[in-house]
Amino acid sequence: MNKRLACAVTVALVAMVVIGIVAYQPAAETQTNTGPGPGADQALALLRDVIERGNEVSFKATQTIILWYPTGSSACITNVMHKAPNLTRTEYLPSATATSGYRVVISDGESTWHYEPSLGVVFHMPGTAPERARQQKPGTGPGTVSAASNSAFSLIERNYTVSLMSTESLAGRRAHVIRLRPVNPGNPSRRIWVDTEYPFILRTEKYRPNGFLSSLSFYNDIEFMPEIADDAFRLQVPPRVAIVTLPGAGSLVSLEDLQKRAGFSVPVPNVVPAGYVLEGGTLTPREDVQIAHIRFTDGLNTISLFIVPPVSGATGRRPGGPNIEDQFDAVSLGRQVLLDDGTKAQLADYQDAKLLRWLKSGYEFTLIGEVDESLLLQMANSVDPPQSQEPLRNRFEGSVIRFFYEFLWTGK
Repeated sequence: MNKRLACAVTVALVAMVVIGIVAYQPAAETQTNTGPGPGADQALALLRDVIERGNEVSFKATQTIILWYPTGSSACITNVMHKAPNLTRTEYLPSATATSGYRVVISDGESTWHYEPSLGVVFHMPGTAPERARQQKPGTGPGTVSAASNSAFSLIERNYTVSLMSTESLAGRRAHVIRLRPVNPGNPSRRIWVDTEYPFILRTEKYRPNGFLSSLSFYNDIEFMPEIADDAFRLQVPPRVAIVTLPGAGSLVSLEDLQKRAGFSVPVPNVVPAGYVLEGGTLTPREDVQIAHIRFTDGLNTISLFIVPPVSGATGRRPGGPNIEDQFDAVSLGRQVLLDDGTKAQLADYQDAKLLRWLKSGYEFTLIGEVDESLLLQMANSVDPPQSQEPLRNRFEGSVIRFFYEFLWTGK
């Protein structure tokens, strides 16, 4: 059997399993926190090892990712290669359960390349590759997770009850099963399977605040510490394929530095959910506006606030087009809610997250987090932007829509 045929057979077999899992209605897991769980010390030691050394593990694997949301579900199968500390190649394979066709995402240590053959385009995002020595939060990446500050472990220890549940076999490996339950209500919980030999997460189950399973990712097969040539992490752009460069967001900076660099007042929530701390912020240019991104974390979970300021010289209505309020009402973002001061907002589900968007004093705000909607509403009600004399402008059809599309698309 040649390599291509073997790969096709593997994908077909995995897809059959995925179809069965997607059709399954996941049961709710109780979120009741009853204090320190069994084997807490060992479980915390395993978590610390994943956070501190997860990026040191090179591997080649096939991974399945499944998402459940109120309107349905989706799944994808990927081939992943990671060469420590910061080179990663992910190929999304076409299958009966995938929502899109084949595509490739490569982090080459300096930037991210996203090739979409169906569109005939490569998106190049400089400065978006993982940092060489950053720490990780368990449960959202290939064996590790997205960047966290040095206090990630202490935040997890403070905000989650960690239990060592059992040891199981998975993908030909032995793994410790660890459960993380939030101390503070309104936050998601997780179960992770940590390899017994390497500081690496083989499987992650994420549960919504109501206890229902929202996502599942696991490795069908995996090879640790393989020999991988650096050429595998260089995208070979086919002829007649366009390369579109998107501005990178850069590294997180303090709120004080963000205010200085922004050139405008950056309003922040006066109320932050229990257990969360300000992780930092970034600025991303989009056409004629700088978009501020402020991130809060409880060590494991993240809430993001995006802020678009009023723009000098903007007009509230384009010739022949509706004004911004008409556009806001027309955007398909779930249901309309009212903030405490009567401001209209749109609340929506996006995959396993909640999204809340509103306009106030010329600013445009968007909160995104995998938390109960009540926490986002508390934060939104505490944001008090300065009064602006600038008129609202028609932004929803332009740079801001593309920015959130890029953020959510590349982040999932």
